Amino acid sequence: MAVYKRTYKAYQGPLTPAWSRFTVLSRYGLSTLFDSRPFTAYTVLCFIPFLIGLAYIYFVHSTTAQLVLNARMGNGPGTVNNDWFLGFIGIEAAMGFILVAWGGPGMITKDFANHSVQLYLSRPISRTEYLFGKISVLATLLSCTTWVPALLLFFIKAGLQGHGWLWDNLWMAGSIVLSCLIWIAVMSLISMAVAVWVKWRIAATALMLGIFFLLPAMAAVLNAILRTQWGNLFNFTHMITLIWMRLFRERVAELPTAFNAVPLWAAWAWLFAVCGACFWLLDRKLRAREVERS
Repeated sequence: MAVYKRTYKAYQGPLTPAWSRFTVLSRYGLSTLFDSRPFTAYTVLCFIPFLIGLAYIYFVHSTTAQLVLNARMGNGPGTVNNDWFLGFIGIEAAMGFILVAWGGPGMITKDFANHSVQLYLSRPISRTEYLFGKISVLATLLSCTTWVPALLLFFIKAGLQGHGWLWDNLWMAGSIVLSCLIWIAVMSLISMAVAVWVKWRIAATALMLGIFFLLPAMAAVLNAILRTQWGNLFNFTHMITLIWMRLFRERVAELPTAFNAVPLWAAWAWLFAVCGACFWLLDRKLRAREVERS
């Protein structure tokens, strides 16, 4: 049959809502990450601190378990408190950093290497939706390993403790969520910004490791040379930890000297500056067309 004799009809099936089109990128991004067995195994490994924390909370409130193990621990509110949850989030965040450095850059570098970004943006999807679809993959992974298990432990502790412990410490739940969301936002934006400029997954991962391991060393050198603590502004981990400590109401007098030297407003200003710089880098490079210069 000749082509001109064929009758073509428009697609009559269901359409994806415009507001949820970015979830297509999220779904395929997650499936691509979990195609790797080592990545899947490490993701499962990230839940071990949650299991250890769950066992610890049960042990603190179980007299029978303490008698069996011939140990005695007070089940008062001071045993599992803000310091405990701050330490738990710190451990999960450190393990989650490997997830970001491992899987984050690869989600965008492959699109740039194969010139797929132009194909994505030629569809009815904006740059914001494309970026949100990629970031939501990391946000989902990190949420499942940070604030979600931390909140579960918080409410389990509240149920076992009773006596109004939940209402007296409800502010801690907000601190858990806010501190983890801050960390997730910073890690995701840095990962995406590095990926769109480097365009090579191994190099992007190495650069992220350099940002979080070499910059603190440079900050220590600046502090030693200039005899100041303002060099810690280059230390991402230090700045985020400073914000976390204040969110968890750590006593200022009991904090190390390094955390008292830099004011809290400087840490928040650093946070917004880093996010703004990442957005600027993404806006400069993430475009529907690319000019090749020879």
